[in-house]
Amino acid sequence: MERMTTLFWLGGCAGLALLLGAVLTVIVVVAHRRERDRRDWWRRWAAHYGWTFTENPQAAWTDRLPGRNRRGVRFVLTGTMHGRPVGVAEYAYTETHTSTGADGNTTTSSQTHSYVVTLVWLRRPFPELAVAPRRAFSRLGRALFGDDGYATGNAEFDRQWRVGAAVPGQQTLVGPTLVAAHLAGAVPAWSVRGAELVSWRFGRLHDPALVQSLLTSLITVADLLEQGR
Repeated sequence: MERMTTLFWLGGCAGLALLLGAVLTVIVVVAHRRERDRRDWWRRWAAHYGWTFTENPQAAWTDRLPGRNRRGVRFVLTGTMHGRPVGVAEYAYTETHTSTGADGNTTTSSQTHSYVVTLVWLRRPFPELAVAPRRAFSRLGRALFGDDGYATGNAEFDRQWRVGAAVPGQQTLVGPTLVAAHLAGAVPAWSVRGAELVSWRFGRLHDPALVQSLLTSLITVADLLEQGR
């Protein structure tokens, strides 16, 4: 009797394992199909508007993004807006964490971070330059040691935002109108190197209305940079 119970228990465990495996397989297949359908939708969207859809490209501008994953671009849509070459891409990178418990067992977990990236190609090259919101550590450093060599002279802007440049003095490329646009929340954080102007935000690309709104604000940055305003 005890042997029969053990056999039934082992059989139940094996059946449960097979069921869980089948469920996981279905979940993976469904997720893969949804992702394929989503990319096909964007491919058709691009064709409708005369844009180009490129899947899994490698791009040099990824080294300015979180994670710096050269292979992290899922797809990019490129076209023209307001007479400028522009692009919108989906990008991701994965962080892996390993920890050891008190029992000596090692546990590994991973988390994927997804971003929507917007790009505008400028009409002339610029030195490497970036404007990003100040984080807690940067705010503390400024409070303790004062402004660095990249301050704009606008106290409120320098409190909220930080300019990164190759050499001191190049922060003057961020003109007063662009400073005001940042303070008004009208433009995003951005980075430029050569003629590639890039911005990014958390999330994935689902809503086509997002394409125009994100690119419009980055085109504003492009216009003001080129005009020296």
